[in-house]
Amino acid sequence: MKNFTMETAAANFEEMMEHAQQGLVVTIIGRDGREYELTLKPLPPKKRRKPGSARGTIKMSDDFDAPLPEFEPYME
Repeated sequence: MKNFTMETAAANFEEMMEHAQQGLVVTIIGRDGREYELTLKPLPPKKRRKPGSARGTIKMSDDFDAPLPEFEPYME
């Protein structure tokens, strides 16, 4: 466990982060005497994506490739 005051915490933030990454509990003592803990929150495990899971959810109209009327002057 590492203890820091508010003043030293502001000056040594990177050091506090390193201690937290090593698994230590970092305690910051506020000006009013309250204690705050900085701990490392583990990342949630990545879920494996399943190929083809969105199949059938997207529909395209039959005229998807048809020219747009707004672009007729540019296509002449």
